[in-house]
Amino acid sequence: MRELTLEPLPPNVDYSQFSQRLEWAKKRIDALENHRIYNILKNSDESFKQVFCLLPLLLQYNHPLLPAYVENSPKGISHFTLTTIQQEYLLRILGSAEFSKVISDHSFFSSSAAFDGLYVMGSIGSITQTCFSDLDLWLCHSKTFSAQEQFLLQCKLDLIKQWAATLGVEVNFFLMNPQQFKSKTYHNDIGDEHNGSAQHFFLLDEFYRSAIRLAGKRILWLHIEKQGLNYQTLVEQAVENRELNAKDWIDFGDFSALSIGEFFGASLWQLYKGIRSPYKSVIKILLLESYAQTYPETDLISKRFKKLLLSPTGICYHFDPYQAMLEQVTIYLSRQNAFGRLSFLRHCFYIKANEGQTDPCRQKALKQLVNEWHWSDKEVHILNNRRHWKVKQVAAQQKKIVEQLLLSYRNLLQFARKFQIDPNIMPQDADFLMRQLYSAFEHAQGKVELINEKAISNLSEENITFINVGEGSSVKAGWYMLNHAPFAEYDSTKRYVLYQPNLIMSVAWAYFNGLITSTSQIHLVNQGVELPKLCRFINDLRLSFPLKAPKLCRHALDHPNEIRNLVVAINLTRDPTKHINTVTNADIEQLDLFNLSSSKEGVIGSISIIYRNMWNEIITRHFENTNALLKALKLISNKIYLSSAPPQSVKVFSYSERLNDELQQFVFNLVNRCITVKTGTIFQRYQPAVVRMAGKEWQLVFNQQQTLTEIIEDPIDKTNNIIPQEIYTFASEGFLQFFFEDNDNATFNVYVLDKDNKVECYYYCQGKKEDKIKTVSRLYAEGLKNKEQNAFGSFNFPQFYQLLHQDRQLFIVPFQSKQHRDFLKEQTNTRAC
Repeated sequence: MRELTLEPLPPNVDYSQFSQRLEWAKKRIDALENHRIYNILKNSDESFKQVFCLLPLLLQYNHPLLPAYVENSPKGISHFTLTTIQQEYLLRILGSAEFSKVISDHSFFSSSAAFDGLYVMGSIGSITQTCFSDLDLWLCHSKTFSAQEQFLLQCKLDLIKQWAATLGVEVNFFLMNPQQFKSKTYHNDIGDEHNGSAQHFFLLDEFYRSAIRLAGKRILWLHIEKQGLNYQTLVEQAVENRELNAKDWIDFGDFSALSIGEFFGASLWQLYKGIRSPYKSVIKILLLESYAQTYPETDLISKRFKKLLLSPTGICYHFDPYQAMLEQVTIYLSRQNAFGRLSFLRHCFYIKANEGQTDPCRQKALKQLVNEWHWSDKEVHILNNRRHWKVKQVAAQQKKIVEQLLLSYRNLLQFARKFQIDPNIMPQDADFLMRQLYSAFEHAQGKVELINEKAISNLSEENITFINVGEGSSVKAGWYMLNHAPFAEYDSTKRYVLYQPNLIMSVAWAYFNGLITSTSQIHLVNQGVELPKLCRFINDLRLSFPLKAPKLCRHALDHPNEIRNLVVAINLTRDPTKHINTVTNADIEQLDLFNLSSSKEGVIGSISIIYRNMWNEIITRHFENTNALLKALKLISNKIYLSSAPPQSVKVFSYSERLNDELQQFVFNLVNRCITVKTGTIFQRYQPAVVRMAGKEWQLVFNQQQTLTEIIEDPIDKTNNIIPQEIYTFASEGFLQFFFEDNDNATFNVYVLDKDNKVECYYYCQGKKEDKIKTVSRLYAEGLKNKEQNAFGSFNFPQFYQLLHQDRQLFIVPFQSKQHRDFLKEQTNTRAC
C-alpha cells in the first residue's frame, strides 16, 4: 500500500499557539482522509464508487427523484458542500431547471441540519479492503428526534441500504449521538452489528484509527494534542479563550476513563463476531490481548496514529488500521515466544485480505508481507485455493480458529481475575452473548459441531462411507466416516474424516455440515445396519430438516433452548422384529405391542433422536436395548419446558422389518402425548398406564410438573407456594438463573434456579441489584479457573431476569433489557403524575 508522506511543521507556524497548531492539524487530517479515499476508490468498480460518493447527498437532501426518498424524513448534514461528482449526478437526475431550484433553496444548505456528520470506518481503505467489504457508517447527530422522526429516518436508511444492495454494496448505518455515547447511554440492544454495552472505548479506538469524514463536522479528538493538560481541560480552555467553537466539531471524548472492566465485554463481543467473521475476530481479540499486556498505559493504535499525525516532524507512514493491528500483535506474540499463534495470525490476516482482492496495489503489498514471512509457494498456494478445500482441511482450520479465540478469551479472563474487575457490560447484553457463544462453542453430549458456513460454501461429497468397527479390534470401536468410496485396503486411523461412537451422530454431522446431498452415494461397511434402511433414514432426515437453520433472533435466546424440530427413528440400528414369526392382522389387534415376542428384547431394540432447538443447536441421542424407548421418552419430556410452545415439527419413522406401521403409530402417540401434556395443551385425566417391556413392568406418567421416568423425580422443589410459577417457563438446564422481583418496600426477592433447575429463594433483599449481579458474575468467573474441563472458558454464565407486574399479570424479561428499561421509565412517569 502507498504510504502517506507528511511534511514537517513549516517555520512560520508557532507550534506553541493552540490556534496555529489546530489549523496545521486540520491540514494533516485532511491529507490523511484524502489519502484513504484515494485508496478506497482506486481500482473499485463503478457501482461501488457511485454508492460511496452519493451516500452523503442522499442524507443531505430529500427529493422525489432521488433514491430513498421519504417525505418529511430528517435531512441535512452540517457543513455539507457539494462535490463535483454529486453535482453532476444531480444535474443528470433532476435536470438543469430543477437543479438550479434545489441549489438555490436555502434548506439545501440550511444551518438547521439534522446530522452533524457522516463517517465511514473499519477495513475500508485498508490493505484488507476487498470486493466483499461493506460500508460501516456512523451517522452522527446531536439533535433529539421525535418518535415519528426516528421512524421516518429508519425508513430512509433502510431504503438507502436497499438501493446500495441493488448495486452490489452492503451498507450498515449506526446512529450515534456524541453526548449519549460519552455518558454511556445505550438505546440499542446488542445484535448482529450493534455491540450494545459490550465495548465502548475499544469501539471508539477503532473509530478514531479508521474513520474517514464523508461530510459534516471534523472529529475533535484527532486534532487535539494534550500539551501537558488532560483532553477535557484543554478543550474547555480553548472554548473559553474563543480559540475553538465546539459547535463546529464532533466530540466523542478521549480515553481517560478507559477501565479494565471493558476487557471482559469486548472479548465476549469478539468471540460473538467470530461466529460470522472468524478471521477478522482472531486478529481483533489478539489485539485486545496485546492491549491488556500494556494496561494501565494501554497502547491504543488510535493514540499512536494521532501522535504521528500531530508530530511537528516529517513522517512517512501507511496509517493503515489493519496493518497497524498486525504489527502490534506481532510484537506482542513475539515477546511471548508464541510463534505458533503468530503463524496462525498471519494465516488469518492473509485470508482476510486476499479473498476477493482485485486491487493490484493491495496484492503487491500482501506479496511483500508473504516474502517477509518467508512463506513457501506451497503454503501460499494452499491458502489461495481455500475455496476448494475438502472437509478435513476445513474442519482442521475451524478447530484452530476456535482454539485461538478461546485461548485469547481465557487469557483475558485471567487478566480480569488478576485485577478482580467488575465487568462494564450490562447483564442483558452479557446474557445474549453468552447464550450465542454457548450455542456456537460449548460442547455437550450428542451435540453436532457445525462447520462455520463462512468457512466454505460447498462441502458436498460424491461418496460417503460409514464403517463400523466392533469391540476387540485394534482400533477404537465405533463408527468412522470416509469422504470416498470404500477401498479394499485402508488405514481407518489415518484416512477417516470423522469418528463417532454411534451411527446417528456420524450421519447427522455429515448431513448438517452439507457433506451428504441428494446426489451423494452412500456406502456402508458393517454387519448390523442394512444399507437400504440407512438410505431411507438419510432421505427422511433430509425431508424433515432444512439444511440451513432459521436466523437466530434475540427473542429465541431469551427463552430456554427448547425443541423446535424433532425426528425419532425406531429400530434403525437394532431391529428385534426381524426375529418375530409372521403375525396376522387379527393377531395384532389382540396383542400388546410390548409383548409380541417371547424374547426379553421385546420389539423395540433402538431409538435414535435428532432435534434442532430454539438456539439452532443440533442434538442427537441414541438408545439401545430393552429400555431404549423409556429413555428416549424421558429425554423428550425433559427437553419440553413447562407451558412452552410445542415443537414446530415432530416426525417418527420406523425401520422395522415387521410391525413397521404399528410401531411407528404407537411411538408417535406416546411422543405426542408427552409433548402435549408438558406444553399444557392437555392434562392428565386418567390413571398412569402400566406396560410390560422385556420382562419388566413400567409405569408411564405424564405430568406438567413431573418428567417421564421409571421413578418420577420432580426436577424443581415446588413445596413453597410463594414461588411465582412463571419462572419455570424460563428454566434452562445447564444454566444458573437469577430472577429478581421488586417488593413495595424498596426491597426485592431473588429466586435462583441452579443448573439442575433446583430452586432457592431469598426474600426482602436490600442493596443494589446491579452490585449483586457484578459480584455473582465475578465469583462465577473466578470459580472457573480451578475447573480443568473449563480450560478454554465456559459460556454457561449466570443469567439474570426481572419479574414485572403489570395489569394483574406477571411478565419475565431479561434484566435491564429494553422491555425492563421501558417499564421502569413508565413507572417513573406514573409516579411523577
